[in-house]
Amino acid sequence: MASLSFSFPTHAQTKGGYQFLQMTTIESIVPGGLGRSRVLFTPEWKGTKESNMENLFSLVGINMGNVRSNEELILRYLGDITNDGWELYQTTPLTQTIQGTGGQSQQGIFMTRYLFRKTK
Repeated sequence: MASLSFSFPTHAQTKGGYQFLQMTTIESIVPGGLGRSRVLFTPEWKGTKESNMENLFSLVGINMGNVRSNEELILRYLGDITNDGWELYQTTPLTQTIQGTGGQSQQGIFMTRYLFRKTK
């Protein structure tokens, strides 16, 4: 199942236009901590294309310490990017789950795209 939502702020565009930066967070829900969770930047931001995040699940289930660590990392990136003059323009949350036998979800991801802009 996938969910999708958009927010479109109303701002008048300036004559010079905008440049855009996208930060995508991908958090894995693969059991046993075997998933790969990442933050991606397009185009690269301050020399960073990709950064590791913690997996949400360990061998015994959801790891709240990893959830907290990921939240802190995301907030740190959001703060750093906006401090560099970028405006958070749009967010798009997505989820993807793959159903296993018996209708049980065996793996999936939470993904959020953060679109930033600033005037050229």
